[in-house]
Amino acid sequence: MTEQWPGQNQQQPGQPDPWPGTPRHPAGPHQPAGQDPMPPTGQHKPVPADIVTAFQLWLVVAALGVVQLVAALLFIYNDRASFIDQLVDDVASQSGQDLTRAQAEQLMAIGLVGTGILLTVVLGGLTVLFAFKMRRGRNWARMLLTMAGAFVLFSALQTIVGAGPASGTAALVMGGAGILQAVMAVGAIVLMYRQGSNEYFGKLPPSR
Repeated sequence: MTEQWPGQNQQQPGQPDPWPGTPRHPAGPHQPAGQDPMPPTGQHKPVPADIVTAFQLWLVVAALGVVQLVAALLFIYNDRASFIDQLVDDVASQSGQDLTRAQAEQLMAIGLVGTGILLTVVLGGLTVLFAFKMRRGRNWARMLLTMAGAFVLFSALQTIVGAGPASGTAALVMGGAGILQAVMAVGAIVLMYRQGSNEYFGKLPPSR
């Protein structure tokens, strides 16, 4: 009786395989020759360069949105006299109560600060959040960013078509930031829908 080493195939020629379906190679850390290696698990697909650039452009769009918002609030504050007069008249006509200019100025300041903080957190925060999700391959985030970019472009076109004589630095900053924001948004949308980007979104597993 000959001694068999562990893992050595003990089947003799012409005998049936006692363990059908089992590999004939000894188990070990090395991959058997001629067999394809197992695909690596737990590894993320590399992000295409177009997606990385689009992600950076969306961050710029969010920053320009904050600049545009601050400029708009400054524009309103610089022209606060007309807004306060309108506020006093509206309160008097609707409620019949007299509102002093000091009270109107206080209400206007609170409204501007609250509006600025709310819009900055909501709009800027959502844009940044969707940009991060888009970079991770979430197709729904790409669709939402596309709709947001279309809205930004439409707003910029309205600014260009209906632009009148600029009145102050705030108005110039507001218009310039809106136009730059639209340019960046269009560039990001184009990059998100190039061939490599479509393949990146198509091959990733569906989001949960």
